[in-house]
Amino acid sequence: MKNLVIFGATGSIGKATIEYIKSFSHKFKIVGLTARSKIKELQKLSETFKVPYIVVEKEEDAKILNSSLSYKAELLWGDEGLKDLASLDSVDTVVIGISGIKALIPTYYALKTGKRVAIANKECIVSLGNLLKEVAKKNQAELIPVDSEHSAFFQLLQKEKKAHVEKLILTASGGPFYKTPLKEFFKITPEKAISHPVWKMGKKISVDSATLMNKGFEVLETMILFDFPLDKIEVVIHPQGLVHGIVKLIDGCYLMHVSPADMKIAIAYALNYPERTEVPVKILDLTKVKKLIFKKPSFKKFPCLKLAYEAGKLGGLYPLILEAADEVVVDAFLSYKISFDKIPYFLEKTLNEFKIPSINLKNIYEALELHKRVCEFTKNLIEGN
Repeated sequence: MKNLVIFGATGSIGKATIEYIKSFSHKFKIVGLTARSKIKELQKLSETFKVPYIVVEKEEDAKILNSSLSYKAELLWGDEGLKDLASLDSVDTVVIGISGIKALIPTYYALKTGKRVAIANKECIVSLGNLLKEVAKKNQAELIPVDSEHSAFFQLLQKEKKAHVEKLILTASGGPFYKTPLKEFFKITPEKAISHPVWKMGKKISVDSATLMNKGFEVLETMILFDFPLDKIEVVIHPQGLVHGIVKLIDGCYLMHVSPADMKIAIAYALNYPERTEVPVKILDLTKVKKLIFKKPSFKKFPCLKLAYEAGKLGGLYPLILEAADEVVVDAFLSYKISFDKIPYFLEKTLNEFKIPSINLKNIYEALELHKRVCEFTKNLIEGN
């Protein structure tokens, strides 16, 4: 039996992981859960599984939980709590379902202590992926992607020589606006932007999907995780959301990963790799698939995707800067401070104007500090306009 910790237990990835584990309680034991703000929901989950370790963001929330739990558990909080939970010797596997750059802390320390890390966090890989890979290699840890696209590549590339691969092709649903005329983008509201046609996700990632910034980050992730050059990574619009990744081989063949749009599939693969298990999902009936559409995305219509490629070409700290700026810009849009069409404007402005310090990031805390500086810079840009 594997001892498991779920970081971000009340989010979409955390919930999908727990739903999967309920069917395989003989294989996995949840020993730790974390949540930032949904304390009552976290308590309910903790009570269900009698989890011995719980981490929250604030000390006062830890005190509330400590007095209200029906059993004895160790309550931790803040960054140190994330670090301590990720470093537990008794833990075999961690699931990183936390959004944002803060996920660097549990990811780094879990890898440093030789664990399997099933990661669904883009910010970590985009900002400091090469360092995380080095830490994993040094400590014989495993970094396995959980998002559907990179899980697809991880599976498809298992038995193919890298020299035989001509291109890696990421699929994008196109979000809710791939048919909307560009001239109408200034009218798009946050309510419309968070209504994703395929996946049920948080507000921030839903907006990123609507601008294709999310797909841009996935391009950068692909480059880092699989050591592929940027010019061998493409994006196609695939509204059906059934094909999650495509590998084009040098002989003209295409390998496609096709599955229902359900995160439990990628989660199950990451937890059980190299084995597979049955997954409690609705089976895809191929006879009911009428057509599969693939279209080239427009950089003019979705400039955020182009910005990601540009940041990848520049390399160094530029992907981190783009990711940090995006957090601020999307929040400004969701708060009605800027219009939808201004999102790429402020991202590009940050990339062009932020003065990059001449440092090589050597640890996660330097990355977190730089991320904070970029966020402050972008906030000032927005407020000054």
